[in-house]
This record gives sequence, structure tokens and C-alpha cells, in this order.
Amino acid sequence: MTGASARLLRKWALGFGGAVLAVAVLLGGFAYAFMSNFHLFAPSANYPAPASALEAQRQDLDYFATAMRLDRAFSPAARAAGEARIAALKAMSVVLPRQKLHVALMQVMASADNGHSRMRSFSEQGGTRILPVRVTRFAEGFYVMRAAARYRDLLGGRVEGVDGVPFDQVLAKLESLRGGVEHFRRENAAVFIVIQDLLYGLGIANDPQASTWTVRLPDGRVVSQRLEAYPLREGDEVPAGARWLSPEPAKNAEKDWIAYRPQFGEVPESWRDFDSHFRLFPATGSCAQVVRLQNIADTDGQQIAPFLVTAEQALREHRPCAVILDLRGDSGGDYTKTWHFAHALPSLVASVGHIVILTDPQTFSAAITTAAFVKDAGGDHVTIIGEPVGDRLSFFSEGGKACLPNLKICAYYQTGKHDYVHSCSDWHVCYWVNWFYPVRIKSLQPDAVVPLRFEDWNAGRDAAYSRALDLAGNRQS
Repeated sequence: MTGASARLLRKWALGFGGAVLAVAVLLGGFAYAFMSNFHLFAPSANYPAPASALEAQRQDLDYFATAMRLDRAFSPAARAAGEARIAALKAMSVVLPRQKLHVALMQVMASADNGHSRMRSFSEQGGTRILPVRVTRFAEGFYVMRAAARYRDLLGGRVEGVDGVPFDQVLAKLESLRGGVEHFRRENAAVFIVIQDLLYGLGIANDPQASTWTVRLPDGRVVSQRLEAYPLREGDEVPAGARWLSPEPAKNAEKDWIAYRPQFGEVPESWRDFDSHFRLFPATGSCAQVVRLQNIADTDGQQIAPFLVTAEQALREHRPCAVILDLRGDSGGDYTKTWHFAHALPSLVASVGHIVILTDPQTFSAAITTAAFVKDAGGDHVTIIGEPVGDRLSFFSEGGKACLPNLKICAYYQTGKHDYVHSCSDWHVCYWVNWFYPVRIKSLQPDAVVPLRFEDWNAGRDAAYSRALDLAGNRQS
């Protein structure tokens, strides 16, 4: 190699290396700015050991106020009202029962009117007292769908009241514990109603250890029964009400409990195999294929990305007449994992076929984003059936959590704004990832509203799924 060639090579190498370094610096700077703006970490709860229960309460309130300040979803008026309530609680000279303090803080977070801004309904370290029944929200009310053997006589019954408080009043109080749209708050109330600590904290239950439920049984009789609460174990969850649409045993929970089953039919295929979080299966009696996503994140060792790759390949090789994308009960996760599949989906269906999205109030967060991706990509070929999704199309998420030092319950604050209807250009609050995964739609309101009715479920019918099959066409009798 001549000296000139070597100098030219060195010059090229230096230029290339400089360009690479510049790109790395830019990317590093972007990553640092992104993390600094959206991933705000609450300071450590480094308080001295409290000398009294009152001091412990004030420490928790002080730390909660710190977490609340990080949440960008609060309007100025809601923030001022929340801060005033915290100040009033800190000024108290008496110690609140932990359940009532917990409820008060849940209500403050709910006042942001943002579904993601919340205080957890139970302690991650266990000990929260919970009732030995599980309920599901139907259009007709809340129904007991699972129970410990001692309370099996309540199965299939509709809740009429708790400790003498009529159900509509119970519901109104429970809905005050989570922000967002009404149907989402009602869905969460079906989880909260079995948490005895919340019933006591709200003043519904008189006894922190138990409550008496009034239930209208399937045969029309109205009975009242005292339910004894038990402490939730560390690591246990309280699944949402959609899980109890299937009588299949829930993984690692309620192992010895009794499930209510449809009395006049079989559980339809759309509500089977609930422990498989990602499913692709042919709709019985139809040329449609069903893709069911119960999460937009890896769950219980099941990975969503490989599933979507396999599903796309299978659909591409044998294009169905329609695809039913079932997002009911899907609380979200990471929508960047569904971007490609959602935009490929219109090309995976026969040219005159439909894409039907099934939604309900538990379709939330990244599941909403996924539905928006599909609607945006598929346009008029996409039909939404079921109930409205669990949030507005403008919301805050992407935050962090702060766990109170003494109450041992965590607050979840939100920092990034999503808006799928209007342009969002405020660098400070608009979540930057959305500029790489854009979506713009007018609405996700169902084209056909099909409520979840207990009458249908009890007859073995999934009315929304059946409506989707009818739309798909080529359905065999």
C-alpha cells in the first residue's frame, strides 16, 4: 500500500469513526434525556424509625406527597385539592386505621381522573385482608363466580348489598378508588369489593375482619351470609373479574375453591384455556381465525414476540376469511411488541375479509394502543364489537412507583402523555416513543355494542364473539 493510500485510509477511518462516535453521542444523549424526562424515580424513603404510630402516618403522608408531585396527569385544580387533603391528613392529631388511610390515598390518586394513576389496592408484602369469594361484573350487576367451599351456596348470586348498604351505594364508594372512565372504574370495583380492608376503609363494613353480604341467588331467593376475611399472602394477586368467566382453576390461586359453571350450556371456546395468555385457534364452524391476547407482555414464562411471529406466519400461509382479535381482559404491557403484527394484519386476511376487534372495559393501556394500531392500519376493514375500551384515547402512563415506608403499599405515578386522536408536540409531556410508533384514529367506540350479560354467560353464550363470527361470514350452521 502506498503512503498516499495509507493516509487516505486513515483519513477515511478517522472520519467514519468520528461519525460513529457522533451518532453514539447523539443516541446516548437522547437516551439520557428520555430517561431523565420520563423515568422519574421517587427518592428513597429514608425516614428514621417512627417513634409513634402518628409519626409513622405522617411519614407515609409526606412520602406520598412526594410521589404525587411526580404525576403529570393531575390538573392544577385536582393537584391543589389533593395537596390540601394531604395537608389536612398530616395535621391530624389522631391515627387513622391503616385501612382508612389507605382508602384516603387511593381516592387522592383517583382524583387525577387518569386510569393509570393509582394507589395499589393491596400490599405487595401480603397481609391485606380479602374475602373468600370472587365476582365478575356483568351488565346486570356483580355476580359471585367463585367461592371457598364454605360459601359455595352463594355461587351464581347477584350482590345486593354489603353490611346493610345497598349495592348502588357500595358501588359508588368503590368507584371512588380509581380514576378514569366510568366503565373502567366499575370494572375495578368488581375487584375491590372482595378486599375487606377497602370495604372497612370506605365505611361500608363495620368489622375489619368480616362483612355480611346480601345476595340474590339464581333461584330468586335473597340470602345474607357473613364472610370471614383472610390475609393475602406475599406475592399473591387478585385477578380481574374476566378471569372468572372460565371455571378452569386459576394458576397458583383459589386451588380448593368451587367455580360456578353455566347452567344451560358449555363454556364457549373464547373463554377457555385462560392460562394460555396468547392463543391462535380456528373458530369452530367458521373460516375465521382467532388471535387472543390477554397481555401485551411476556407473562408466566410465555413470550408474546415469538407467538406473534408464529401467528403471522400461520395466517400468511393460509389466509383466513376473517381474523378476530380478542383483546378483552387485556390490561396492556409494551405496545412496541405488537406494532409490526398489527400493521401486517390487514395483509393476512383474504381480500374481502374482515378484521374484528373484541374489546371491553378491561382492554387497557397497551391493549388500547394495539387496537388503535389495527384500526389505523386496516381502516374500513376493521370492525370493533363488544364494550368500550377502558380509557380515553388521551391519557398519561409510563411512570414509576413509590412504596410508602410504613403502610407498605405503593403509589403509581405517571409521566408520559399518549394522544391517539390529536397531535401531541409538547416535548415535556408527550411520550417520545410514540413518534417512532405513530397512530392516529378518530375513535375506538364499538361499531356494535354487545354488553356482557350474565344471562348469556349462564346459557353458554359469548354474545360478542358470536356477533363477530356472524360478521366473518361463511359460518356453518
